[in-house]
Amino acid sequence: ILIGFHSRPAPGGEAITLTTTVTELAPQTIRETISYTVTRTSTVAAATTLTVTRTATESITEVVTVSGGGVRVLGLCFSRTADCSSMIRYWISRANESVHVMVFGFTLDDLSEALIEAGERGVEVRVVIERESAYWSGSEYERLLRGGVEVRLDGNPHTMHHKVVVIDGKIVITGSYNWTWSAENKNDENVVVLMDEGLAESYEKEFQRVWLEAS
Repeated sequence: ILIGFHSRPAPGGEAITLTTTVTELAPQTIRETISYTVTRTSTVAAATTLTVTRTATESITEVVTVSGGGVRVLGLCFSRTADCSSMIRYWISRANESVHVMVFGFTLDDLSEALIEAGERGVEVRVVIERESAYWSGSEYERLLRGGVEVRLDGNPHTMHHKVVVIDGKIVITGSYNWTWSAENKNDENVVVLMDEGLAESYEKEFQRVWLEAS
C-alpha cells in the first residue's frame, strides 16, 4: 500500500507530498514467569488419623511468540511541515461503525466537525478528553456536546495523556500529536495510522477502561 498526502506549501513555496509504505513488525518473544502453589494432602494410618499438608512453590517460564506480520502502516505524518489534521479527518470520514477517541487536548475545529459528521451518518462516536484541558480557550468540548457527540471527561485524578483513535475496531491512529493548533502548526509531533484487528483490540480495551472511569 502506498498512500500520499499533500501538505500546506513549505516556506520556499514548494508543496510537500507525504508518502508512506506498508511495513511489518518482526515477530517477538515475550517471557513471563508464573508462580503457582501446589498443595498435596496425604493420610497417615495410625491410632489417630493424621492429615499432612505439604506446600511446594515453583516457577514456570512461559514463552509466548507474538507475530506482528499482520500490522500495516496506512499513514505517517510529521506536524508543522505536513497537514496531519487532514490525514486524521480522512480516516474518520472512512469510519463505518465506530470512532473512539482518547485525547489530552482538543481545540481543532475541523476534527470536531469530522466527528460530528460521522455521528450524523450513524457512526458511534465517543470521545474522552482530559478533564483539565476540556476548559482551555478554544476547546471543542462544548461544541461536540452540542453536535450530539458522546463526550466524557477523564476520571484519572492525575493526567490522561492518550492521543488515540480506534476506528471500526480495526484501525488505530496514535502518536504524540494532540488535537490542537499548536500541535499542528508549532510543535514537532508525529501521527501514525496502523491497521490490525489484534492491535486495535488492545487499544479498544484501554478505551473502554478510560471511558468507564470518565464522567
